[in-house]
Amino acid sequence: MKLIPATLLIASCAAQASTWHVSAQWDLRVSASDAQHAWTRDGLGKFASDRDADPIQAGPAFLRVERELGAHARGVVVVSAQGDRARVLDLNEAWLGWDPVPASAWRWRAKLGAFFPPNNLEIDYDSVGWTPGRTISASAINAWIGEEIRVQGLELAWAHNGRLVGSPHEWGGVLAVHGRNDPAGTLMAWRGWSVGDRIVGITESVRLADLPVYRSRGELAAQSRNLRIAREVDGRAGYYAGAHYVFSNVLRVEALGYDNRGDPLQLVNGQYSWRTRFVHAGVRVTPDARWTILAQAMRGDTLMGPDAVRLDYDAQYLLISARYGTGEWTIRHDRFQTRENPRDIIASDPNGERGRAWTLAHARPLNTHLTLVGEAVSLSSTRDARRLIGESVARTERSVTAAFRWRF
Repeated sequence: MKLIPATLLIASCAAQASTWHVSAQWDLRVSASDAQHAWTRDGLGKFASDRDADPIQAGPAFLRVERELGAHARGVVVVSAQGDRARVLDLNEAWLGWDPVPASAWRWRAKLGAFFPPNNLEIDYDSVGWTPGRTISASAINAWIGEEIRVQGLELAWAHNGRLVGSPHEWGGVLAVHGRNDPAGTLMAWRGWSVGDRIVGITESVRLADLPVYRSRGELAAQSRNLRIAREVDGRAGYYAGAHYVFSNVLRVEALGYDNRGDPLQLVNGQYSWRTRFVHAGVRVTPDARWTILAQAMRGDTLMGPDAVRLDYDAQYLLISARYGTGEWTIRHDRFQTRENPRDIIASDPNGERGRAWTLAHARPLNTHLTLVGEAVSLSSTRDARRLIGESVARTERSVTAAFRWRF
């Protein structure tokens, strides 16, 4: 339980930093699972923990600190504590923001630093970090973003708020130029999709499964098994661009395209540059205060080397949430797959997979700061690469978790 001291440090900071804008979140969890060989334990499972994990665990802890830097500027830092890291504490985000008070229906803002792209509909207004608000685990789409996509650069966003001029319509856009995310695509290729809430820190090293392709005699022996997502390998800037439309408080539609413009022929210190791209679309419908419907879809591709790994991937989910009394019930269905492109040249390195997951969750506030969240997940998947490390190609993994979630 080496996470406990770091969690207490985060809680202490949250309690004492009254001159700052501070929020924190921490879970104490009781769980049971029949999953084998979690991906965080050198396996190719779809969960971050498995049946060998302790049934009672300290879940991830997050601390968000915001400081006003004048009339229109602020600094934001998000730190997390995770028990399965070599170094428990790590940085999730750190950025400077410019957010002037609008003089008209138009509003502009800018961010400079390290942050996530704005495409997670599962985040609630009071979520801390890249964590879902209605469930414990994130969908496959948002779990992968939390694991492998972290941009460092400049983001500019703008929106026209029709309510300020008597209209129910809002629209806007976002554009960012970034670097230091060249290894993005490594997990997608050699681990595939997952369902969970394992946020990878900016300085963290993630251990890949022991696949033959990057062993000492493998075709890609120069690839390190220790993945570092926030590395600049090729010196080229990437970008993402998006747009959104909102109708009153009922409908939000958004789309975003990401391209890290990686040079797939570059390698530095065991980290390849992957050319990773995706397009994303999302819809949120809230017909009344009781019901929420979320849907997201992603399609992309990634390339490393001269067609050493060439992969197409896509995922979708539908989430329906309903409030009953003081609690909220949520059901989510995920579908995901990866497909090797015919031009992929290493036949001994199969990276295709297919899977689906059902998630049922219930959240009930116990007081102002404490919420009890229960969740059951059943995930079925097939992946040919599992046989290379002695695992079964097809498997169904299940977990049941109760979390006492403290928020400040």
